[in-house]
Amino acid sequence: MSAALAFEDVTKVFANGSLVLSHVSLAVAPSRILAIVGGSGCGKSTLLRMASGLDAPSAGRVRLDGAAVTAPTEAIGLVFQEPRLLPWLTVRGNVGFGLEHLFASERRERVDAALARVGLADRAEAWPRQLSGGQAQRAALARALVARPQALLLDEPFSALDAITRADLQDHLLELWAELKTTLVLVTHDVEEAVYLADEVAVMAAKPGRIAARIAIDIPRPRRRRSPDLDEAARAVAAALDAALERAPAHSRHG
Repeated sequence: MSAALAFEDVTKVFANGSLVLSHVSLAVAPSRILAIVGGSGCGKSTLLRMASGLDAPSAGRVRLDGAAVTAPTEAIGLVFQEPRLLPWLTVRGNVGFGLEHLFASERRERVDAALARVGLADRAEAWPRQLSGGQAQRAALARALVARPQALLLDEPFSALDAITRADLQDHLLELWAELKTTLVLVTHDVEEAVYLADEVAVMAAKPGRIAARIAIDIPRPRRRRSPDLDEAARAVAAALDAALERAPAHSRHG
């Protein structure tokens, strides 16, 4: 089951007084994929942390199906850029971490199903150090899916991987989405990744972070990489991103 996710006039001020996000409003319909792109320091990851309940907005609200998100919840999963697997637990232990409230039989059933979904059923008893980068990120994805979230947030989950592994995991993510129809929000620096995966791309400007453009990707699935339609969409997003960076103060365009 998926749910609508909405950022309602969200503003974030850090403890040092820095205005990171200013009046951001975004709505993601159930079972849709939103990609967020923008330069470094525009607040993309901060948006995801607020959506996951890890950080609170200074003003405005994040809502999941109308209910305010005020703390981490099983209804919202989060996958980071690094897998962040606990080295003292096996793959099975990492995926099942946080499910201690369930009976052992249900916990095992859920973990087995999640591992099967990401193609790691045969690595359940492996240690994180024995996994490749792609396998480790699959395990992180399984850990996020095992709680059966209504929305899944992904913070540049494939950026540290080689091109072939990255393309493979992008396709695998789409297969999982087609099966589960979870609402997805993906932060990425990769314009081609954004248009390949998403139904809509939100382009952010920085200092403070705000929505500069929203571009619908009305291309039927399955999509073909490097197709003329995708190339045209990527050019539109890149142009919007360039315009957003040009509007940002020079000191905010890098780092």
